[in-house]
Parts: sequence; C-alpha cells; structure tokens
Amino acid sequence: MTSIFSGAHARWWSELYAGATPSPEAHFFRQRRDRVLALLAQRVPRNGRVLDMGCGAGPVLAELRAAGWRCSGLDAAPDMLAQARARLAAAGLPDDDLHQGDCRAAPFPDGSYDAVLCLGVISYVEDYAPVLAEIRRLLRPDGMAIVTCRNAARPVWSDPWWLATRTARQVLGRQRALQPFSPGRLLERAEVRRQLDRVGLAVEREIGIGFGPPRLAGAPVLADAAAVRLSDWLGRFASRTRLWPLARRVTDISLWVVRRSATQPLA
Repeated sequence: MTSIFSGAHARWWSELYAGATPSPEAHFFRQRRDRVLALLAQRVPRNGRVLDMGCGAGPVLAELRAAGWRCSGLDAAPDMLAQARARLAAAGLPDDDLHQGDCRAAPFPDGSYDAVLCLGVISYVEDYAPVLAEIRRLLRPDGMAIVTCRNAARPVWSDPWWLATRTARQVLGRQRALQPFSPGRLLERAEVRRQLDRVGLAVEREIGIGFGPPRLAGAPVLADAAAVRLSDWLGRFASRTRLWPLARRVTDISLWVVRRSATQPLA
C-alpha cells in the first residue's frame, strides 16, 4: 500500500488540492477540507490540540496551523510527510510535530487531543476497527473526532448501470462474489456506524459531501466542470428541500462527527 502514497503518487495527492479547475474528486475533497475546518471552528477552541491522523500531504494540517490550532500530523508514508513539510514551509508555517507511524498504534499517550481527524484513512486499512479504537483512546473525555470515507452507495446516483446490474443479481438470486481487500475501497455507511458504536464513539452528526460524477457503465457522461456544477446544485437543492437524510445515503463522501462515549467499548 505504501507505493500508492510514494513518489509521483504523493505529489498527485498534494496537487489534488491545488489548481483553479478541479476534477469532481478534487472538488469533493476540497469541500471535505472546508467542512472539517468549519466544524472545528464551531466546536474546538483555538488553543485545543488536534491530531490529523493520516495527514497525507498536509492540506488540512496546513489550514489548521494557519488558523491557529496546535496540530500534530501522523502518516505511515515518508513521501507524504515530505510533501506535508514542503507545503508547510511554502506557507511559512512550522513543519515540526509530524510523525511517521501506524494509525492503528499511534505514538501518543491516552487522552492527548481535543479533536482527532481521520479523513479517508479507514478505506485504506483492511480491518479499520483498531484505527477507530485508537481515535477513542487518544481523545480527551469531552473530545470530538471527525471520521470520513468514500461511500459504497455512491454508484446508486452516479451510475445507473451499477444499480441495474445489482438489481438484476438480486432478482435472479445471484450472490455477489466477495471482493479481496483493495486500498481505497468504498465502505458501507451502516457498517462504519456499527464499528463506531462498537469501539465507543457516539455519532452526533452524519454529513454527506458530493454527488457523482455521473457515469454510465463506468464512463463519464459530463465534463468535469459540468459535473461539479451539477453536484453543487444537487447539494443546495437537497438542503433547501430537507432531503439531506435521504440524499446523504448516496453522496461521494460520508462524514461522521463523533464524541468519545462515556460507556466502555465492546471487547
């Protein structure tokens, strides 16, 4: 898995957050970044300590430091951390407190942070329950975490061919073959919620980000700019018509705001 975050791949992840005309994926990731910053501003004081768990090339970490939060970064890939340091240096920000390590065994004491961000990480770990358990361990008793993943139900909206073939399999009674673990996989929302509950992280809010891009049998049907405009329009429409509880089921990114539960996690 390290290779997908090394060399040219690490530079691609860094550049995903730059440029004036983003692809839909880049647009959704930037929306995720902005939503996370807004949520932190509402809930975590500027003197609070924040951990960006799986900080990657540092696009969120740099914004946090620029806004005044005390933020640590943790990532398993040395090349991603190099990109993060370059981003911080270019912005005139300190590049210290960045750590190479495994999100399943973070090198920090219990209760070290007021907030932990875990953005997309669980899609890259086959058994992500230990990552969620680490988040709970690292949070202070009143701490907040934000966990995100790519949504396995996204193709319901973005590719009707996917829905048609899945429905046909169900009608014919054919079971879908189990797929081997693939880093970056889409995850089922319901299963992520079950795992959050299991480790003792209580969900306060679930947010959906991004629609599409629309495809047919895997092929895009709109240019990037049009797909971005359509996604933003659908987001505004769902919000104004109070359709978010339904619409977030098929968004590209699922985001959970969670608190450390007072109850003990299940063994």
